[in-house]
Amino acid sequence: MLERMQEGSRLHLGDGQIGTRLHGAEKALAQWAIVDDYNAVLDMRCTGTALLRSLSQKFSLRACGITENAQDAHFLQDRLPNAEIYCARKEDIPWRDQCFDAVFYRLRKKEGSAGAGFLREAMRVLRPNGQLLIALEGMPEIFCGLAKLAGVGDQEDRLTPNELMRQMEEAGFGDVSYRVSKPFVGIAMGWKRE
Repeated sequence: MLERMQEGSRLHLGDGQIGTRLHGAEKALAQWAIVDDYNAVLDMRCTGTALLRSLSQKFSLRACGITENAQDAHFLQDRLPNAEIYCARKEDIPWRDQCFDAVFYRLRKKEGSAGAGFLREAMRVLRPNGQLLIALEGMPEIFCGLAKLAGVGDQEDRLTPNELMRQMEEAGFGDVSYRVSKPFVGIAMGWKRE
């Protein structure tokens, strides 16, 4: 029983090293990702190494990430030397077309739109049948609706799950869906059609 609980909370290495602990959006992304050995994955908002490290520990894959700060890119690359982590904008990904099987991104509802440029770039680097997963972080929609009815809070510039899915469909993703994964995290996922 204890082993089962530990396995559920951490992804363990086979050589006895300490596992990587995932939190919030990273845990939700890893939970819904369809990844297998010899896949290539891209974290488009690489703020830490936990997601890429945990997937690399579980699968034999090519782990890549981008961050908008050069110092962060060097720091993260030092912490995870087997990954490819570069300084780049999400609208200008430095990899060739159709080279990733899964692309991950974390987005806060307060940030507004996902951005057509970002979604086009994600579509460009995904292989056919590749998966885009976006962790949308923020208050659950029911609480946002109640706050709006009560006149509390600024609800104008929020990105809703429905708006995010609409933007993904307009960018060409198929089978777009949204799932509430954690209390303050939902996962929007879509597939690149063949």
